[in-house]
Amino acid sequence: MSEHATENRPRKSLRESVCEIDRDILRLLMRRHNLLRRMHTAKGHLDPAEEKFLREAWEAAASRVSRDPRLSSRLFTLMQEVEFLPRPEDEPADKRPAFNLAPATAPVNLAMRAPLACRETRAWLYLAAAAGRPLRLEPCLMNDPIVDCVKMLNQLGAALTRENDGVSVMTAAPLAAPDKVVHVGCSAWNFYLALGHYLGRPSRAKFVGDADLRLADFSVARRFAGQMGARLIQAVPKSDGLPVRLECSGVLPDVVRLPADAPVELAEGILLAAPFYAQPLRLNLADMTARAVVFARTLPILEQAGADVLREGDSIRVTPGLSALPERPRLPVEAELALLLLALAPSLGGTVRLEGVWPQTPAALAGWELLRRAGCAPRAETGEKPAIELTLSSPLDMPAGGITLPDDFPAEWLPLPLALLAQTALRHGSAPLPPEWFARAGEEFRTDMASFCTALHLCVEDGVLRPQNDEESAQAVTGRGWNAPTPVWALALALAACARDKRQVRLGNPGVITTLYPAFWTLYNGLPAPKMEREPAPAAPAQRQRRRIITSALADIPDLPEEY
Repeated sequence: MSEHATENRPRKSLRESVCEIDRDILRLLMRRHNLLRRMHTAKGHLDPAEEKFLREAWEAAASRVSRDPRLSSRLFTLMQEVEFLPRPEDEPADKRPAFNLAPATAPVNLAMRAPLACRETRAWLYLAAAAGRPLRLEPCLMNDPIVDCVKMLNQLGAALTRENDGVSVMTAAPLAAPDKVVHVGCSAWNFYLALGHYLGRPSRAKFVGDADLRLADFSVARRFAGQMGARLIQAVPKSDGLPVRLECSGVLPDVVRLPADAPVELAEGILLAAPFYAQPLRLNLADMTARAVVFARTLPILEQAGADVLREGDSIRVTPGLSALPERPRLPVEAELALLLLALAPSLGGTVRLEGVWPQTPAALAGWELLRRAGCAPRAETGEKPAIELTLSSPLDMPAGGITLPDDFPAEWLPLPLALLAQTALRHGSAPLPPEWFARAGEEFRTDMASFCTALHLCVEDGVLRPQNDEESAQAVTGRGWNAPTPVWALALALAACARDKRQVRLGNPGVITTLYPAFWTLYNGLPAPKMEREPAPAAPAQRQRRRIITSALADIPDLPEEY
């Protein structure tokens, strides 16, 4: 080729060059993933010595080009845990590229027992296991955090069993604090619960968890542990996540004061374990801005369990012992999921009835207020069988000015009201986005919202949601569908798809919802009238009774010759 032809070749734009580099990075990550799989042991894991060598080599190379700890540690953890789809030639012929969200657009008729609150479920399981007393909870969510908690408590010496949609705690010896490696799973709340259990007694342990907890920041707990006569050490240098080692003296001060940046989960873990300490504990939460959440979520549980709890302003005093642990305590519903299920009524019209008690936590009450501001009127029934019901004759359009969020509405729940606004935009061509949402959620929400809207064939123009034209939509939405970053985002996409038009809405990772609510797809695919109660198993046919014949006859065995 002549030099003149080379000079006339159009140069790639910077945007195209960056996209090409990104594709090269993905190919290298896939190659790295395949090589790591070849290095796995017979148990399917990488040898710790090999992983340590790779980590140290990566940190040494990263330190030469950047001082950012996210590059030297967090990116390495992500590369170790990331998963890829199988190669096209290895995929089954019937494997769908994405999950097509196409719920029936008829008025919903949903009546079910709402699943119990996830954190309250684990709190009661711990109290019963720590006391060694029997307890039964149902219907439980049976999601990953609860299953991991059951395994963790059994690892500590409890006797818990799972049956259908319930969990039972058997009578056993009270929980001790064994010196072992404790696996807490994927939930930071499980880690703080186990940490609180160990802090009040002479003990030592090592806590490990899944990839999410390896990327978490537990530096506040590490700095705080000294107040309770303990030492928390990160096992991986320059890391703030798991695994960590804990050494406790069991000597507690008269007053423990939590720092202002302490997470709510740390306070809850300590308070739930305090009735099993050897001496009374006074916990001061005056510096915590979220202390009202701790009081609302933890004190009712301790009081119902018969703990001697005294609140004095922003301090709580807990005396050892439980006087009356019920075998079947009454728990509220999981507000995050109940809010989504109730939102099916304004999305499709019809009736949603959930058996259970609405939580009285600040976040749950804010979710109830959000429905009211959106134009719904949920109704709570009390009595022997409490329930929450919401009935609408037709799908509801959001207010013209959008929805004003209540003060205590959690930022991580924002995808749910966004789904309601997206429905209005899909039906009527536009819906305003209140600017306060971005101030509360931050830049991460803005990024996730942009890809969420693209999956729904929507775009944001001057603070207004609008449908994309067919050409833009065809270029933006791929056959693989949208990969939701969290279960709440996936739930929001499934809710918004109730107002879809002829264009398809695809979810690339439907399994992310089952980590939060395993029964969701059974409910969603069964709309408008899903059957959530399991049908009784058919009775097994009666076995034919065998006849036993008794006789008085005796057998005469002849003598055998000697050669035999």
